[in-house]
Amino acid sequence: MLQSPALRAHDHVTPHHLLLGPDTHGVTRYAGEVAGAAGAPVARHVDELAPGAPVHLHVTDRLLSRDPAEAASAVELLARRVTLTLTLHDVPQPTDGPVFRARAAAYGRMVRATRAWVTNSWHEHSLVGRWCSDDPRGSVIPLPVFRGPAQEPDTIERDVDPVLGVFGFVYPGKGHRQVVRAAAALRRSGRSVQVRVLGGAAPGHDDEVEALLRTSRARGVPVDVTGRVREDDLRRALRRVTVPVVAHRNVSASGSLNSWIAAGRRPLVRDGAYAREMAELRPGTTTIFDDGSLVPALEAALQSPASTWTPPGTDLGPGLEDTAAAYRAWWLSVNG
Repeated sequence: MLQSPALRAHDHVTPHHLLLGPDTHGVTRYAGEVAGAAGAPVARHVDELAPGAPVHLHVTDRLLSRDPAEAASAVELLARRVTLTLTLHDVPQPTDGPVFRARAAAYGRMVRATRAWVTNSWHEHSLVGRWCSDDPRGSVIPLPVFRGPAQEPDTIERDVDPVLGVFGFVYPGKGHRQVVRAAAALRRSGRSVQVRVLGGAAPGHDDEVEALLRTSRARGVPVDVTGRVREDDLRRALRRVTVPVVAHRNVSASGSLNSWIAAGRRPLVRDGAYAREMAELRPGTTTIFDDGSLVPALEAALQSPASTWTPPGTDLGPGLEDTAAAYRAWWLSVNG
């Protein structure tokens, strides 16, 4: 936290990082990781920031308020107090449903209030330009992969029956139901597969878990919803499943995809602009499927488990230090 005059006198290139929300929130946690790697001082409250100081905020509207307009007002107020740059997370897109228009308007206001902004993918960048604000000051800095220690796949503890794994919050469009339908098809063909959801309901979506379990029972597919996985247990949990699947319908940047890759897995990833962008950024780390090919892709993965792992030596970059260097270069161009 910013408690000393020395921190308030920090240089005007690397900004203070304002961390809002609990450390368990993915955006807040990532903001702290970037700040640490970039050598940036951290504040937890606006009152700790000197007027006019350069400040960076990783933001999603839902981190600030349930009302997108109120979230935008908070960012505008902050931008009047400090020299603000933003990383936009969870960028609005039409698949958001009834809240899309309000979210798009809110992100447009946030973009216009700030000195400059970045997204974590070119796909998100295009969404901002199409739906929120045609603002030329945006850049792209991809999410890093946090590589863990090497471990051979054949040393991993396995379940008796093959497990299809989906990681992250449960919410509409995350693809859990599609994976359950595919598992049902595999079971009809004689494959005794089950589904493991590594995560729990997203805030406000408890009904999605209940609906998922009803659907799975009706289709005769065993489904285990673990709830939030502790950080210390996550790598082991990601490596234990037989086939990792990323089946989002509205993904624009995905920490869950990167978590699979960091654990040494090569997940099946639903086709889309972001999936293709990440396949180009990190060749050999994903296997792309479309809506009509998930069952055959799962069958192929079950027949060849090695295809769900990245070979040793695969380049997983950019890593956190690369991301921090990209941010420092960008801040120099903006605040230097």
